[in-house]
Amino acid sequence: MAQPSAAPTAAPAPASLQLGVMNSASDAGFFVAQERGYFREQGLSVEFTGFTGAADMLAPLGAAQIDAGGTTLTPGYLNAFARGIRIHAVADKGNTSRGWGYQGVVTRKALWDSGAVRGPADLLGRKVGVPSRASGAEAGLDHFLRGGGLRSRDVELTLLPFPDMSVALSTGAIDGAIAIEPFLTRIQADGSGLIMAREDEYYPGHQVALVLFTDPLVTERPDVAGRFLVAYLKAVRDYNDAFRKGDAALRGEVVQALIKYTTLKDPALYEQMGMPGLDPNGTVNVDSLREDYEFWVANGYQEERVTIADLVNPAFVRAAVERLGPYQ
Repeated sequence: MAQPSAAPTAAPAPASLQLGVMNSASDAGFFVAQERGYFREQGLSVEFTGFTGAADMLAPLGAAQIDAGGTTLTPGYLNAFARGIRIHAVADKGNTSRGWGYQGVVTRKALWDSGAVRGPADLLGRKVGVPSRASGAEAGLDHFLRGGGLRSRDVELTLLPFPDMSVALSTGAIDGAIAIEPFLTRIQADGSGLIMAREDEYYPGHQVALVLFTDPLVTERPDVAGRFLVAYLKAVRDYNDAFRKGDAALRGEVVQALIKYTTLKDPALYEQMGMPGLDPNGTVNVDSLREDYEFWVANGYQEERVTIADLVNPAFVRAAVERLGPYQ
């Protein structure tokens, strides 16, 4: 694998980068890096392109129409990788370590209020919204349903982008959904649904989302890729200082960045949100990726066997941490 170049000693050469985002809370590292000038500091002009699901981002990443992205891993990415389309998983972009339950399961509020749905077993045969089949979201839903003796195949999976789940719940088109923040909190706040459980309760440590680089970015512009990771980790460390260490000023700045770029505009609701885990050293939980992969294989989603560790390229994170020092 290509290695990031040494840290520059002079002002970095200007470069542009197209970045795919989900406009979700776990994009906080990207948004903070933009708003606090960390990308600019690295000589980077970063343009965001929004996507509604992981499947939508795969083709642009595979064709290098965008340079990088942040989304969940799916069998589509692994099948493409097995066919020689190199997409590199370079850093954590969202996990559900304890206390960071930013993904979770909701049910329609009317079903909860009537007592018809109070636990995972009550979702048997019901319509449950997922952003895509065979995704990290479905793997997470499967973990939740196991608590009621069910699996994801025991519910009627309904494909819906996260932004459409609230309306679908309010109209009764679906009975439940698995969603990420800020959509989870927005669903509960607008009364269309109620959060049944957050994922740090039923699948702690789940590697929900990743920073992904295209092969041309890694092999042809490793300096740009490395600078991007430095800026990203600086922002993620600000995020951890804000939410892990309680720095009120930084918390305000992070919330303002999320308000600017996501659909949740009410600052008060950020006090209710389950924030995503963002590893301050960018470490990817490879064991969690393997667990999701085995779920996809067992359910016939995965066409070709791959070695998950081959997909993960930790070189850029290692170089960024060496430059910045380990997070304290």
